[in-house]
Amino acid sequence: MFTGLEAVLVLFAVGLPAVLVFQRLGVSALIAYLATGAALGPHAFGVVGGEVLDHLASIGAAMLLFALGLELDLADLRRRLRQVLIASGAQIGLTLGAGTGVAMLIGLPLAQAVAVGACLTMTSTVMMLRTLDERKLRNRDEAQLALSMSLMQDIALGPFMVLLALLLPGAAQHPPWLVGCGLVAAVALTIGMRYAMASLVFRRIRGAQLPELEVAFAVTVALGAATLSEACGMGGAAGAFCAGLAFGGEENRHTVESSVRPLQGLTAILFFVAMGTLFDPGFVAKHPGEVAAGVLAALVLKAPIAALALRLTGMAARPAIGYGLALAPIGEFSFVLAAGALGGIADPQVAHIYQLVVAVTCVSLALTPLLMRLALPFLPRTSLDQFTTPGATIVVAGLGPVGNTVVETLRSQGHPLLLVDRNERLLKTWSEAPGVRCHKGRIEDMEDWLPVIGHRPSLVVLTFPIADASALVTRRLRSLDPSLMIIARSPYEAQIDLLTSAGAQFVICDERETSRALLPMLDLALGRRGAAGTTSGSKARATIR
Repeated sequence: MFTGLEAVLVLFAVGLPAVLVFQRLGVSALIAYLATGAALGPHAFGVVGGEVLDHLASIGAAMLLFALGLELDLADLRRRLRQVLIASGAQIGLTLGAGTGVAMLIGLPLAQAVAVGACLTMTSTVMMLRTLDERKLRNRDEAQLALSMSLMQDIALGPFMVLLALLLPGAAQHPPWLVGCGLVAAVALTIGMRYAMASLVFRRIRGAQLPELEVAFAVTVALGAATLSEACGMGGAAGAFCAGLAFGGEENRHTVESSVRPLQGLTAILFFVAMGTLFDPGFVAKHPGEVAAGVLAALVLKAPIAALALRLTGMAARPAIGYGLALAPIGEFSFVLAAGALGGIADPQVAHIYQLVVAVTCVSLALTPLLMRLALPFLPRTSLDQFTTPGATIVVAGLGPVGNTVVETLRSQGHPLLLVDRNERLLKTWSEAPGVRCHKGRIEDMEDWLPVIGHRPSLVVLTFPIADASALVTRRLRSLDPSLMIIARSPYEAQIDLLTSAGAQFVICDERETSRALLPMLDLALGRRGAAGTTSGSKARATIR
C-alpha cells in the first residue's frame, strides 16, 4: 500500500483517465473522483492509504468551503435574508428531526441518531452549482434561493460538529466558553477580513503584479481561518467558509476567485478522492437491500421537505418541486460529519451505521444528474432560440472607472445600452438614465439578460481588468453565440493572446495604451522645456501629472 506522496501520484495517474472514461459515459467528474478513491482505497484494492490522504482531504475541504464562501453575495443575501432563513431553518430543522426519528426507530441511540440526521441535512453545493451552470439556470431568483439554502447547510457543518462532539461519548470535547468565543471570533474575523484584509492588504498584494502572491495570500487566509476555527472547537469548515465570505461580493472577489481556481480544483480532486477511500464496496455487496432502502428513504424524506421549505417562502409549486429534487441528494460534507462522529469507533453497530451512511451518500451523489433531469420539467427556462433577431443594443459588463467612461461615451453617441454587473450599488447610478437598462447578474448568463433587451446585442464590451475571468466569459459567450462581437480588456500585453484565442475580436491592452498616451506627453514636456525654459517646463510637468 502506498501511504506517502506516492499515494497522491497513483491517485492522479489512475483518476485522470477515469475522468475521461466517465465523461464519455455522461457521468460527472466528481463521481469519477469518488469511484477512483473507492477502487484504490483500503476497502477495495488497498493501493493507497495513510495520513497523507487525511491531511490532503482537510486542505481540500477548507479550499472548497473557501470557494463556496466566495459564491455567497452578502448584498444579495441581505436582500433575501428572510426567505433564506425561513427556507434553511425549515429544511435543516425538519430534515434533522425526521432523520433522527427514523434512526431511533431502527434502534440507534440518540447520539448516533442525531449524527445520522445531521448527515442527512447536507446537500452537495458543488454538484448543484455545476449542474445549474450546465443547465444555464444559476442566476435565476429561484435557483439563487435554493443555492442559498444549500450554502446554509454548509455553514451548519461547524455547529453540527460541535453538537456531535458534545453528544457522543469519548469525542474530543472543547469547553463551552471556548466554543462561544470561537463563534464571536468567527463573526469578528469575517468583518475584519472583509474591511481590512480584503480591501487593504489584498489590494497591495494585487498591486505587486505577482500572481503567485495572490494565490499564496488566498491559501494562507483560507487555511489560517480553518486552523483557528478548528482550535476553537468549531471545525475547520466554519473558518474557511467565513474567510471566503469576507471576500464574497467585494471588488477583489473575481481576482481571488481566478487566483485560487486552479489550486481549488486540484484540492477538490484530492478531497473527493480521499472521501471515496472511505467507501467500502464489500459492504454494499453484503447489504444491498439496506443501502438501497437508505438511499430511497433519504431521497423520499429530503425532496418533499426541501420543496415544502421553498414553498414557505412563497415560491410557486412547480419550481419548488424541481429544486426540492435538486436538493435531495446527500452532500459531500456528510463524509466529514460521519468520519468525525462515527468513524473509528470499535462498536460493531456504530461501524455498520458509519459504512451505511458513507455508502448511501456515495450512491445519492451519483444520482444527482438523474435527479436534476427529473427536476428540469418543473423549472422555468429561457431558450436562446427565442432571440434570433439582431438588435442595436450594446452590452457593457463591469462598471468600474473604465466601464463608466465607456457608458458615458456610448450614451453621448445615442446607443441603447444594457449594463450588466453583480453589484447593485454600481448599477443604481445608471438605473434612471434614459436609453440605459440595467441587469444585476453575470454577463455569461445570456439566458437571464437577453429577455431584458428582447434581441441579440450588437456588441458586448468586457471592461473588468482580469484577463483570466474575461477569457472564461468570452468562451462562454462565444459558445452560446458564435457570431457575437466582443471587446475585452487586458491589463498586460502578455495576456492578449489568451483573450483572442478565447474568441474576443478586439482586445484593449492597458499597458499598450498607457505607452501610447505617455510618449506624446514626454515629447511635449521635453519640447516645451527646450523651447520656453523652466516656466513652460513646469506647466508640462503639471500636464503629465
